[in-house]
Amino acid sequence: MERYFHFLTQRWGQVTLPVTPKSYTWGAGKSIEIVNISEVGDVTMAGKPTRYAGKIECMFPASAYPWLAPGAAADPYYYVDIFSTLATEGEVVRFIVSGTDVNAQALVESIDYTEQDGTGDVYATISLREWVDLAAVTVSNLDTSTGAGGTQNSGQAQGAGGSGGGQQYTIVAGDCLSVICRRYYGNSSSKYYNALAKYNNIPNPHLIHAGDTLTIPPAEELLGG
Repeated sequence: MERYFHFLTQRWGQVTLPVTPKSYTWGAGKSIEIVNISEVGDVTMAGKPTRYAGKIECMFPASAYPWLAPGAAADPYYYVDIFSTLATEGEVVRFIVSGTDVNAQALVESIDYTEQDGTGDVYATISLREWVDLAAVTVSNLDTSTGAGGTQNSGQAQGAGGSGGGQQYTIVAGDCLSVICRRYYGNSSSKYYNALAKYNNIPNPHLIHAGDTLTIPPAEELLGG
């Protein structure tokens, strides 16, 4: 399966790397803390979650090569300008690698780039750091008529809506449908987020906008069951 590296941004929408990098790394874990307990000695304990930081080596083409990602621009400085702006302005983006579990909010820490072979192609190194929203969650009883309890949201719950008692959710910066589906349905697969996009008349499930409101129906209604 062909891998595509997507960055979902507020200003440019979905930005896909024009050439798939040969490799990438991502990760998760916890810091390890050593605690000294009287009469027991040193004890190893799991600490706070660690946040990934890494680099992507990529190429921005100056020519319309046949092996570019669909819709790629044969203009290397188009991409340089985008990632330079993301780095200097600190916009939180959603980083997705298609066909994998990599789907995270991130900051572009920096971009370094060079031309090296006379073709005009630009070779770049994009440094990323995983980002975590520290804003307080909102807790709301969304559908008391059916006995549903409070739900934690990174966005704003607007109360009950939709034909099946669906909840309404206001999209915030950095959201994507797969993460919203994981939060409400416990499943972030394409089956769910494509169904949620169709339910809300969203043409591109990978492109949503902060401030828009989604209707979140019960799972059986979403999947037509």
